[in-house]
Amino acid sequence: MIAGEKVTKLKIKKADYMLVLAILVLGIAGFWFNIQGVGAEEQKYASVYVQNEQVAELSLSSGDQFSYTFNFGSQDQYTAHLEVEDGRIRMQTLDEDICPKHICSHTGWIEYSYEKIVCLPNQIMITFNESTRGSDSEEVDGVTY
Repeated sequence: MIAGEKVTKLKIKKADYMLVLAILVLGIAGFWFNIQGVGAEEQKYASVYVQNEQVAELSLSSGDQFSYTFNFGSQDQYTAHLEVEDGRIRMQTLDEDICPKHICSHTGWIEYSYEKIVCLPNQIMITFNESTRGSDSEEVDGVTY
C-alpha cells in the first residue's frame, strides 16, 4: 500500500443478504424434499430370498396384518416366521443353534426402500420391491458367503 492512498472497504448490500437468504432457503428445501422423497416412500411389495432364490413376494399394503412362514436350510428342515403389519415387515427370532446372534430379528420392523433384513448364517434376505414380480434391476446381483 502506498502512503496517502485511501482504502475502500466493501460493504454488504441488501442484494447480498437476499442472495444468501435465497441460497439458504433453496438448500433447506432441497434437503427436505430429499428426506420426504423416493428413499422414504412406503413400498408395496417385499421379496424374500433364501440362498439367492426368491421364495416369496408379499404385499405390504397399509392396513394389512398377517404372518408368513417359509422353510429354509439344505433340506428345508428349518422354519422362519415373518410378521407384516401396516406396510412394514419384521422377522421373528430363530433358534439360537441356527442363528446365534439374531441380527435378522434384532433389525426389527423395516418399512422403507433403503432398509433390508439379512440373516447371513442362513442366507436369508428380505428386501422391498416397487411392483410385483420385480424388474431385472431388482434381482440380486451377487452373493458372498
